[in-house]
Amino acid sequence: MFQTIRKCKSCRLRFVSPLGNFHGENETKEYFLSEYLPLHEANWGNSLAERRAHLQMIQKYFPLPLRPKLLDVGCALGFMLQEAKAAGWEATGVETSPFAAKYAEDHSGCGVYPGTLHQANFNSDSFDVVTLMDVIEHLPDPCALVDEIYRVLRPGGALFLTTPNFGSLFVTFYGANAYGIGPEEHVSYFQPETISRLLRQSGFTKVVTGSKDLYAANLKRLIRRGTSADNSIKSAFSSRKPLGRLRRFANRIFMHVPIGDKLLAMAQK
Repeated sequence: MFQTIRKCKSCRLRFVSPLGNFHGENETKEYFLSEYLPLHEANWGNSLAERRAHLQMIQKYFPLPLRPKLLDVGCALGFMLQEAKAAGWEATGVETSPFAAKYAEDHSGCGVYPGTLHQANFNSDSFDVVTLMDVIEHLPDPCALVDEIYRVLRPGGALFLTTPNFGSLFVTFYGANAYGIGPEEHVSYFQPETISRLLRQSGFTKVVTGSKDLYAANLKRLIRRGTSADNSIKSAFSSRKPLGRLRRFANRIFMHVPIGDKLLAMAQK
């Protein structure tokens, strides 16, 4: 079914092999301005609310200082930095796109390192929280990144990550055609058991996994709506109306029955 996605026989991680003409993250200025930013602006309220919910979830599961020091790895245009700063956190970003790094720094007022986490070379035990949202799937060697995150976290610090869920309902339905499955950019595919194994191998304890949401592009296929329906679906499910309440109810279930499209994982050092 998945022609280029293979499964490790020992750990069951799915990965793309051979990588071929792999280009990883799309880091161009044109991508951020013509695709990434318009998508967020079209659903701005829900986009920021989701980041606030992530911060609240971290605080629910882990004890944090009054003003936590946050590092957002792969911070893109800095929306998580903005929300963390607004919540009173001390936020720092790392972003491999020079354009996005500057944009994030200028618009968030937070420091952003333009490069990889390894290149930033932060001191050990520097941060209370590291967030890693929709990044790990782009990496052919996710273990190296998780090991470095473990190093820069203080003892008791927490990692929060999101990534497409290879065990989702829609991957079961649509296989390689499900939204979130894209071997040309996403080269590592996780399910709850494989992300838990990776985090524990790096030394993390108190690992919590779950899932949330169904991607609008997958719902669109299910209800046979046109290509312009994505934002209307997102808006409908983010409202306080019945579909919004249905989404919140479904997400409570998805945290325990992880068939949502977004895999969540939290872990403590």
